[in-house]
Amino acid sequence: ILEFFNIKERSKKNGNFFALDYIGGLAPERGITQIIQAMSYINSTNAVKLTLCGEFSPISYKKEVEGLRGFKRVEYLGWVKPEKVPEVISMADAGIVCFLPEPNHINSMPNKLFEYMSAGLPVIASNFPLWKEIVEGNNCGICVDPLNPKEITKAIKYMIENPEHRKEMGKKGKKAVLEKYNWENESQKLLKVYEQICPK
Repeated sequence: ILEFFNIKERSKKNGNFFALDYIGGLAPERGITQIIQAMSYINSTNAVKLTLCGEFSPISYKKEVEGLRGFKRVEYLGWVKPEKVPEVISMADAGIVCFLPEPNHINSMPNKLFEYMSAGLPVIASNFPLWKEIVEGNNCGICVDPLNPKEITKAIKYMIENPEHRKEMGKKGKKAVLEKYNWENESQKLLKVYEQICPK
């Protein structure tokens, strides 16, 4: 829904650092371990923070990720009300969604990917063929092997070190959502199907 993530002005961050967001379920199959491991490989001269929003599943997984070396760069906000999500995203420099290559992920189209794009954020995403078509096809981010933390690190570092290209990717992602990936467009397709099934 276009209006929900139509962020016209970025919020000011407390401090000069690169902010990376992940918003959604926090489970091993969502690649959370690999993302946090990637944070541990980033040079100490790079000021970067990973913001995690969501609930851990299982609950015991929270303790596991808190023990990872990269967790010192994490800000965990817990579950965030849907109406507060745009505010969190408005303070980010990029969004990340690196689901692991499980059958129900490879051909999925996660909402968070399009929410990041709609908010004008460049994305770091898993290198599944469908996701590459969306992300690299619209030049709005970088696709990586979600099982390889060092490859994720490389993408994060590129975003940090290339702010102008990062902003350009964010603009292209937003343009793609405005033109193609939105409920306003998709709802018309759904209505046509209904009309074919139940003609007046």
